[in-house]
Amino acid sequence: MVHTMAALLGWLRDAAGRLALDEHLVERCQTLAGTCCVVDTHDADGAAVRVLEVDGTWQSACYLGDAWAEPVFAYHRLYERLFDVTPGARRLLVLGGGGMSFPTAAIARHDDVSVDVVELDAEVIRVAREHFALGRLEELTHAQRDDRLRIVQGDARSFLEDADARWDAILNDCFSAEEPLESLMTAEAARTIHERLAPGGVYLTNVVSALEGPRSQPVRDVVAALEGHFAHVRVLPCGADEPTLPDNNVVVAFDHDCELAPTWELSDAPAPRVRHDA
Repeated sequence: MVHTMAALLGWLRDAAGRLALDEHLVERCQTLAGTCCVVDTHDADGAAVRVLEVDGTWQSACYLGDAWAEPVFAYHRLYERLFDVTPGARRLLVLGGGGMSFPTAAIARHDDVSVDVVELDAEVIRVAREHFALGRLEELTHAQRDDRLRIVQGDARSFLEDADARWDAILNDCFSAEEPLESLMTAEAARTIHERLAPGGVYLTNVVSALEGPRSQPVRDVVAALEGHFAHVRVLPCGADEPTLPDNNVVVAFDHDCELAPTWELSDAPAPRVRHDA
């Protein structure tokens, strides 16, 4: 996907907490998705932030300093809503590790939570360990030694198909640029995800999409696929002030009764398209 600089910077301001543009390059390397840059900058409040940029798009971030376990991105903070839907969630599966921002926060902030992470790229795992909060987490909590953190290198969809385990929550953070992973957006993928959840479990996925208008097709398609297998599907917007512009939105799917607010009610148009495996 080709981005103009203005479009990219606009998306970053919305999705990444309006990170400032002064940057210091820490490392540049090659990954399966393209050039990876580790960049130090600061947020709108002046807090030091380290960002993982892959193929021109900022994918993960962590604070530098005492707030290292606090989520930087708004949609990662919305992921914490899984504990509202399933208060007893203890075992989590995260598809797409990137800089390991949410897995790190979940383990650091919840003493009884364990996380399995599936990340396709070994180079991204190395970068997360050497430059992001993952390394600090492992040093401070011995997370891997205590079996609270398991990182698997592999394809997310294949991992789901082959798994015989069940998780209290599955979180999808797989992206190619701003596009969600196609293989996890289909009706067949939704069925597999549902089968891999423990009773009372919850699925959350981040979708970069408008909420209304022609650019809202991505979130509508994801919702339609999940509604075929879950009793309840809700959309939690990171920002709804300009609903016709793309932003991060967390789609939450579950079967049991639960109050979840505030959510966004999608209009009838454009019509959703249920995607299927080729």
